[in-house]
Order: sequence, then structure tokens, then C-alpha cells
Amino acid sequence: MAIAVATIVLAGILTAVSPVFLTLSNLQSILVQSSVTAIMAIGMTFIILTAGIDISVGAILFFTSALFAQLMIDTESYLIAFSAAMTCATGLGALNGVLVVKFRISPLITTLATYSIYRGAAIHLTGAQNIPVPREMGFLGNGKIFSIPVPILILIAVFVIGDYAFTRTRFGVYTRAIGNSARSATESNLPVNRVTIAVYAASGFVTGIAALILLARVGGLQSGIGIGIEFTVIAAVILGGTKLTGGSGTVTGSVIGAVFLVLIDNGLNLMNASPYIYDIVRGSVLLAAVAVDRISAVRQQKAVEAARAARIQGAAIPG
Repeated sequence: MAIAVATIVLAGILTAVSPVFLTLSNLQSILVQSSVTAIMAIGMTFIILTAGIDISVGAILFFTSALFAQLMIDTESYLIAFSAAMTCATGLGALNGVLVVKFRISPLITTLATYSIYRGAAIHLTGAQNIPVPREMGFLGNGKIFSIPVPILILIAVFVIGDYAFTRTRFGVYTRAIGNSARSATESNLPVNRVTIAVYAASGFVTGIAALILLARVGGLQSGIGIGIEFTVIAAVILGGTKLTGGSGTVTGSVIGAVFLVLIDNGLNLMNASPYIYDIVRGSVLLAAVAVDRISAVRQQKAVEAARAARIQGAAIPG
């Protein structure tokens, strides 16, 4: 896996540049920082595997955070706030899937529209106010269990479930089949519409988990929360080897992709680089990954065509 090699190489470079990099506290910090993106990337992997995309995940994260924070003020009940927030996050994701399936509109256009709707609804709900959350909730974002940060434990749990669904269940098989060819999947009587809605709903659910972790880490709702995170999540999935055309990818690769992006930020920070170049570096890395993926796809297609031509030629030669 190319991203794993790239991550190891980058880690080696950063270790040589800064002795602080390889300390336990810094490594834990990297995993904690990448947890929100990695959790969302696991859900996004399934969407992109179906040849779809979801631009609205940042807005879903914001709306979930806003709903939770507002309900904590109104009801002072963790149970009500958590249940409503997670149900809403899953429902918003499912709504994206329904719109894509029922109206046959491009997932990019559909989720670009719902991005504005969800974010606008969240701002209307809270009046664009910053809302603090109870201090006890900080445990979810900053606490530890057996010396392991809680966000890392949650990431591990989501990863195990996501990887199992991807590699060991019909759901994973159907997801890849739809990405390879939705038409063939339909002709094979696979539940294409249900699976498509399910992947968007699952992405919404894990985005809700990520929202609560982020909310706990920052200590409350902020009006800028979630802005731009959808592009970081998509970048992590692409860097992890999932093809934008669908059908090929891994959950493991997406998680490593998320860690790789945080490694870049961490390395730039350790080198005291200007914060203004962070986005430039991230964008350059993503562009390089897409270019490599495209070149690989072209080479693979040429190899297939050459093999096909050889078979035809061989069949044409009389025995």
C-alpha cells in the first residue's frame, strides 16, 4: 500500500528532523488529532466505493454539534441530546442517499446543495452563537482509559467495525459491486438503492460520532466548526487508495491517509513553518496522489487492452 510506505518515510524524515517527533506524547497527539478525520473517512470510503461523494459531511458535523449543544441547554439531559444528535446525523446522511437514489442527481450536486441547507439550518437553530458544553463532556475528547486517549479508542472501535463490514459482509461486497458497475449490480438483482442509502446513512452516523468528539475537544460549539473538513476527509480517502470512480479501496488505507495528513501538519509545526503554507502542502500532496492514481489507471487500462488484443490476434491465427 503506497500510502503506508509514504507515511513510514515521512515519519522517518520527521524523526531525523526533530527528536520530539517520536515521543509517546507526540504520537498520541497525532492519533488524537487525526481521529475525527479518520472516523469520518471510514464512512466516506463506503460512499466513494459506490462511485458517490458527500460534500455535506462538514455541515452534518456542524448541525449535529449544534443540535447536541442546544439540547444540552434546553433539556440538561445527555441521553436526550446524544440520542437526538446521533439520530439526526444518521437521518441527514440517509436523506442524501434518498435524494441521490430517487432523483438520480449527481451526488456532488446533491450534497453540495444539502451542505448549504444543513449548515444554514444549524446557524438558524443556534442563532450563530457559540455554545459551551458541560465540562464533564471533555472526557470524550480529552480523557483517557488505561492511559489511552478516548478518541483513539473510539477510532479503533469504528475502524474494526468498518473493516469487518468491508471485508466480511455482503454489505461490503455489494458496495464494491455497485462502484464497479451499478448497471451490472442492478441486473444481478442486488439491492442497489438500499445499499446506496445505507452507505450515506452510515457515513452520517460516524460523522455524528466525530462531531461529538470534536465538540468535546474544543469545549463547545463554534460557528466555524466543520468548515472545510469535508475536503480533508475526501483527501484522506483518496490518499488511502480509494478510487474516485468507485469499486476499489480499503478502510485501512483511508485511516492511514488521515494520519498522513496530520503528520504533514505536525511536521510543519515541528519545523516552525509558516501556517500559511499548510493548505498549499496538503493540496500539492492530494494533487500528486490523484495524478498517480490516474496514471496507474491509464496504465492498467492499456495493459488490459493489450492483453485483449493479444487474445484476439492469437485466436485469429489458424492452428
